Amino acid sequence: MGTNINKKIAVIGGSGFLGKSLLKLLLDENAEIILFTRKKNYEKNINKIFPNNYIKCIQWNINNLKIIEENIKNVNCIINLCGILFENKNGDFFKVHTDLPAFLGRISLEHKINTLIHVSALGVSTNSESKYSRSKAEGENKLLEHFPNGKILRPSLLFGNGDNFFGQFSEMAKFSPILPVISRSTKFQPVFVDDVAKAIIKLLKNRKNKNNIYELAGDSIYSFEELLKILLEIKNIKRFLIPLNPKLMMIPAFFLQNLPKPPFTVDQMILLKTDNVLKNGLPGLKDLDIKISDMKTELLKIY
Repeated sequence: MGTNINKKIAVIGGSGFLGKSLLKLLLDENAEIILFTRKKNYEKNINKIFPNNYIKCIQWNINNLKIIEENIKNVNCIINLCGILFENKNGDFFKVHTDLPAFLGRISLEHKINTLIHVSALGVSTNSESKYSRSKAEGENKLLEHFPNGKILRPSLLFGNGDNFFGQFSEMAKFSPILPVISRSTKFQPVFVDDVAKAIIKLLKNRKNKNNIYELAGDSIYSFEELLKILLEIKNIKRFLIPLNPKLMMIPAFFLQNLPKPPFTVDQMILLKTDNVLKNGLPGLKDLDIKISDMKTELLKIY
């Protein structure tokens, strides 16, 4: 991949799905990593996944941002992968998706950090009815206000081993003869998790990329129903697909969202009203010279 990075890099929220892909690529580049995670004793897990690594784990939480500032003094880059899909407490979306990026922008400027890369999501908007979407859009704006050279990546639906979409429905298919198709017509343009991780590496290596915002998606657009059919076809199993209307799902969602790990929430039903596809003509994977992975090929390796 050309020259190695050889840098000290802080990764925030790196113990998630995208984080694992990214850490592997960063270690291949001989980067020294400070990993901020909300998980307790995560070092044991990291040592299992990546023996002989250069990763220092620091436990933090959203109410203790000082610990981040204290540990980034001699870091070259900060990469923020922090995101939540549902709120345990009202206000969590804005704490994680808005206040944290604003804080990272501010400390990156104060501590003269070279590069700040922030992973947001495709289709976020300050006018959205969805708190998830609004909080992410405001976080992008605040980060760039404080740190105008920040790089923002907006991936579409991420897929790969252990993802939230195919992984969840694959588990469901093990014991359920039916799969819910929530919002039959909503369109997605799924992107392979490793392609997004590669995009982050490219932005670390090449300071010439002057654009602030990159939108990352795959080559093909699918409806929710088509995605489930592809999964069933790859797993070679038959299940009944039951179409559900997101408007009708608002009622059960209202009650289910109070569970510690809700299957779905009102906010997620709102998000499903809009297609999650490229439409702004912003630079993306091709502009970063990344060959877009084929979804079916990658899914066949997993299932």
